[in-house]
Parts: sequence; structure tokens; C-alpha cells
Amino acid sequence: MRAQAVAVCLLHADRHPGHERQLGAALAQRLPEVHVSLSHEVVGTFREFERAATTEVDAALSPLLGDYLRRLGERAQEAELPAPLVMQSSGGLADAQRAAAHAALTVLSGPAAGAAAAALLAARSEWNDLLCFDMGGTSCDVCVVEAGVVRESTGREVGGRPLALPMVDVHTVGAGGGSIAWRDAGGALRAGPRSAGAEPGPACYGRGGSEPTVTDANLLLGRLDAGSPLAGGVALDREAAARAVGALAGELDLEALECAEGIVRVADAEMMRALRVMTVEQGIDPRGFALLAFGGAGGLHAAALADELGMGTVLCPRAAGVLSALGLAAADRRATAQRTVLARDPGAQQIAEVVGAVGDEAEASLRASGTVRRSVALDLRYAGQAHELTVRDVEPEDAREAFEALHEERYAYRAQDAAVELVTVRVTASLPGAELSWAGEGESLERTRRTVVFAGEEHQAEVARGEPAAGERLEGPGVWELAEATVAVPPGWRAEADELGTLVLERTR
Repeated sequence: MRAQAVAVCLLHADRHPGHERQLGAALAQRLPEVHVSLSHEVVGTFREFERAATTEVDAALSPLLGDYLRRLGERAQEAELPAPLVMQSSGGLADAQRAAAHAALTVLSGPAAGAAAAALLAARSEWNDLLCFDMGGTSCDVCVVEAGVVRESTGREVGGRPLALPMVDVHTVGAGGGSIAWRDAGGALRAGPRSAGAEPGPACYGRGGSEPTVTDANLLLGRLDAGSPLAGGVALDREAAARAVGALAGELDLEALECAEGIVRVADAEMMRALRVMTVEQGIDPRGFALLAFGGAGGLHAAALADELGMGTVLCPRAAGVLSALGLAAADRRATAQRTVLARDPGAQQIAEVVGAVGDEAEASLRASGTVRRSVALDLRYAGQAHELTVRDVEPEDAREAFEALHEERYAYRAQDAAVELVTVRVTASLPGAELSWAGEGESLERTRRTVVFAGEEHQAEVARGEPAAGERLEGPGVWELAEATVAVPPGWRAEADELGTLVLERTR
């Protein structure tokens, strides 16, 4: 069987790509139907193992994604639609041709779209520091926005393989609305990572699912309502949810509502682990951040998670259920080029020359006309260190001082007499995406009451249904049913809509 792709990674091709380029050209000539991934094009940085692994992933995925994108492009052209753009793991869009050529750029495209939307929202609101979690049907993705910028990483492990590419720093756990609750061998209640998916979905969807899920538990607790279909017109069957949760409750010797609350608490604990990984374990105090909750299920769990973290503000956008799609539609066009330098104590002119050359490469990859914005990242370290710190968008003459200040902040010391090594230069060229109109006019709200369980107690909670106008309020205990998501407002919390239509939940005691 003939190979569909070839990965080429030669030693030192990060700094001397000529031989690798010649070999790639020869392979392309001899095997025109075979995709060739060259490490200096895919990665462009040193550390051969990571560069080789990334190139291998790129070679494995590119033919598959390329075939799909070619078919998609053809159908879009037939329908007289614009050519498709593809979200990259870095949170920026690429044209289909570039994505097809280097599929490794897209492996975290789903979570990256949500992160891009979070940054857009931060730019248009008073909250520049956000701890974001996107809870959908299968998983929960967590990222951090600091000073309006999504925190990025220069690589991570995906599927057991290191990828040495710029990407949004996202941590994912298997906790979503469709996560299946079960009793483990020791008799403990667990939730996830196995999911009911969309088909058959939770038992309450009435599509044949019989195992209890987080969504079934929220329905029994009154936080969802059988009389209020979910987005897409999905009607909920409370009796089916009661049967599924009741069967598990019998195994655990619990009452049905006790089991439902336990399912929610276990799912919350799993998401809390992800939130702590991205904050406390990285030296970030979450109490200085607002918690941005999105995804169809995020608003149901946000206030409880904020309580656990000591956070006083929760944001639930009016388009929470489709915020990732919104981020995809309005993200920047973006291309990143990177190059290993390994220069000891470089001068400002040397840094400027490398930045200029790498920036030209990034702009050429962008293949777009218009006013291009460049963002520069310099990876620096003291000579002899094994890992680098990244300083962003500083003047060449200020690079050392910026590095040493960051080193002192991170590790509590600076070595002023030590040599500083410039390891890698990365330049991102970008074009602004579409302008969005976030504000809505709101609508006449329907306000009712129903029984909702919070912390083991039943409450006659107020329920607001509809898109909020600025200033609309709901005092907890309550539930706000938006068009794309549902927001639980526990006792001791208040929800108020701001001028963007975002529900701002604040602790009142």
C-alpha cells in the first residue's frame, strides 16, 4: 500500500532548512500524489523530538483534512458562498489552503474558537481578566484571559504526542451535560468521562438513552424545565430522567433527588479540578478574575464553581450557547512564523533584523491584503537554562529588561551579570475579523415560579424567560432561561443584564 503522506525532519533544519527543502522538492516531483510535510515549514524551531513528532502528526492529518476541505470548498463555490476559513489552535483563522497543507495547526480548533470569543467579549466589556469555561455536552474547556489577551502556550501534548506549535492554553476535562453518572467498583458516585453524546443523548431527550446524565440531574432538580425546550427545540422528558436517575439512586441507596444533587456535585468537582489547574497551580489567584461561563450547560454550574473558588462575579453572555461559533465568525485572520536563533546577548539591531525577517515570512503565509498587524514574541533564557520565558511586543532594546523582570516575577530573582540567550522568535501577522454588534434590544420577559433545589433545599424560585434588556434583574434563588443557554442563580446571588446583554451574576452575601 502506497503512503499517503511523508514526514521529513532533518537535524538542524530549523536553522538550516536548505537540505530539507531540497529533499521535499525531490519527493514532491517523484511522488506528486503524496503529501509531504517538512519540519521547517510546520514548526521551524529546535528540539528535534518535538519537531519530528509535530511533523509526523501534520503528515498523518493533512491528507484527511485536505480532502475534506477541498470538497467543502467545491460545494461552497457551487452554492456561491465565500471560500471557507478554518480556525487554528492559536485562535486565529487560516484560509482552507493553508489549513489543508498543515493540518497540525488545527488540532485544538474547537476550544480555540471559544477562547477567541472570550477575548472579543473582554475587549468590549469592563472585565479584562477572565477565567473562562465552556461546558457543552461532552467536555468542559478552561482557558484564561489576562489583560484582554488569551493566554497562549508554545506547545503541548495532544493524544500522547508533543505538538511544538503556538496554541491557546486550554485544559479540557470530560465533564459535560451528557456525561454519564455511574457507580464505581468501590461504590462511589462518578460522572464522566463517558458521554451519552447527541444520539441517543441524555435519557430526558427521549431518543432512547437510558443512562443518567448531568442534564437529567439538572432537570430533576428544577434547574431545567420539561415545559421549556432547549435550543433547537429539544423537548425534555422528566419521567425518563427520573427513571434513569432513580435506577442509579437505587444502586447507591440514595433518594432520587439526593442522587441528582450528587451527580451535579461530582461534575462540579471535575470542572473545579480543571479551573484550579489553570489558576492556582500556575500562580494565579482566581479571586481577581470574573468567571465567564458559556456553552449550553455552563450557566447551570457557574455560580457554584465561583463560590468554591471565592470569586464574586460570573458572566453569562446572551449568546452563551453559541459563543464558540461567534468567536469563529469574528476571529482574526492569522499566520505565525517562528525561527530558532540561539543568540547569546544579541544586540537590538540583531533582534530587529530577525524579527523583521520572520515577520515577512508570517505576512507571506497570511496571503491577504489589507492593514496587517504584527505581534512579536521572544523566547529568552539565561545561558545554561533548559527552558525559556516569553516576552511579547517589546522593543528590541528593552528585551533583556523585560525578560529579567518576568524572571524575577516568576522565580523571585534575576541574574544581572549572566548572559541572556535569545532562543526563538515568533511573529504573528493578523487581519482584524468582522465587527460584531453585541448589544440586543431585549424583549418582554416572561416571569414565573417553580420549585428548584439548591444545596439540598427546595425553593420557590423565580424564573425569567427571554432575552434581557439592560438593567433587567433576577434575585436568587432563580433561573434565567436564555435562547441558547440556562443560567442558575442560587440563593445569595443576583443576576443583572448589562448593556451588551450579558448576565452579570454577583454574590450578595
